[in-house]
Amino acid sequence: MNKISSIAAAIIFSISATAQVKAAESEVLSKAGLSLPSVTAPTPKTPGHNQWNTLKKITVNEAQPDMNDTLIGIVRGMDIDKAVKELNDNGFKASALQDNNGGYMVMVDVKGLDAADLAVGLARYYYITEVKVGQKVHNQLFGLNNKSTFAVKMGTIKGGMNHSPVDLKINKLDWTITGGMNLSPVDVKINHDAKTITGGANLSPVDLKFAWSTEEVTVEGGANHSPVKYTVNWKAGLLEGYANNSPVKLEFNMGEGYADQTIVSVKGYANHAPVELTYNKVNGHIGGGMNYSPVDVNLVNCDLYDFLQYFFLFIK
Repeated sequence: MNKISSIAAAIIFSISATAQVKAAESEVLSKAGLSLPSVTAPTPKTPGHNQWNTLKKITVNEAQPDMNDTLIGIVRGMDIDKAVKELNDNGFKASALQDNNGGYMVMVDVKGLDAADLAVGLARYYYITEVKVGQKVHNQLFGLNNKSTFAVKMGTIKGGMNHSPVDLKINKLDWTITGGMNLSPVDVKINHDAKTITGGANLSPVDLKFAWSTEEVTVEGGANHSPVKYTVNWKAGLLEGYANNSPVKLEFNMGEGYADQTIVSVKGYANHAPVELTYNKVNGHIGGGMNYSPVDVNLVNCDLYDFLQYFFLFIK
């Protein structure tokens, strides 16, 4: 196994912004089996692939944006040697790397091959939590003229909770959340450069800052006419802090290391009331109860990560 310096690993792991550049129409997604039955990329035999969960793993390798002949896959929840063997057995040209902090990744040689197609295939493996690609490859997948990928950047949360209808649109191109819930309009803007969330929701101004990493996100400021501060730690499966003049604590297990875990339980308390929810990874449904009200909402092209990160919206 090769070893790289912690500096190099940190560069590879750097968080990339979504590239919003103009690109030609691409057949990559259909060839990768996300819109057509046929699959050309090597793919794992795991149940219920979620299209958004797969695509959101693919980001630009900002340290080397011209590295279009190599994919970097971050590995979690799987022995690295077993992961490399499985990937090579399935047709990838994969090798392992370890950084000085004990993290693992795979490098996949795609020179002369359909890099975008293989990036989608690699992202489908449950133990691959992020796929870094060159800018050209990212443009093929997420260019603004690519109608098939434009659709997955438009998420919705619809149904009912807090004894009222929910109809939200999450635009991950313009980074806005609009619509209505809690019998009031929602109009929120996320600025990733300034790391702010501003606008209005729940008949209250929203003025929040956030700090984001692959491990956790912290949201702090004001919303719902009250101070807000909570941290969602994905690895620990914990959301904890305060909002709506009350403590918030939710425990969950995303089960990223288990291909057959499709149901996620979210339990705890918020807004002086118990929270008991179940999230279905396959169909995007959240059911259960919170705020002394039944919850019945469907998430499309977004997931529990979005629901928890923007949890201040869902407290009445």
